[in-house]
Amino acid sequence: MTIELRRWFLLITVGVLLTSVLTGESLSSERPRSDTLLRESLIGLVDKEVIVSEVDIPPNTQLHWHSHPGDEIFYVLSGSIVLMQRGQSDIQSEVGEVRKISRGIVHSGKTAEDGASLLIFRVHDVGQPERILESQP
Repeated sequence: MTIELRRWFLLITVGVLLTSVLTGESLSSERPRSDTLLRESLIGLVDKEVIVSEVDIPPNTQLHWHSHPGDEIFYVLSGSIVLMQRGQSDIQSEVGEVRKISRGIVHSGKTAEDGASLLIFRVHDVGQPERILESQP
């Protein structure tokens, strides 16, 4: 009976370990999630709107290279992200830090093991897509 219990315990332990490894791998393949919190026109600026979003980026994720038809400002709520902009040095961004990306600048972001949650503010051209995907350099 003791040998049988040990065998079951060993099988369950191996199963739990495999499940946690597989779950960890699936977390890194998750896609970023974006929730638009506010989208409003700006008084006195007929062709501009403000967009406020919360974006969650899973661990070990690199975003597609893209730009925006407006300025973007992000605040790191949790985790960390490396801001990559074409032709510029990478910028590590930690909890509580704010970064600005100017209109039309092609950029990407890369997270490490902790992923990142960002609060993003954009002053955006009305009628334009929120992001324009670019090819990687």
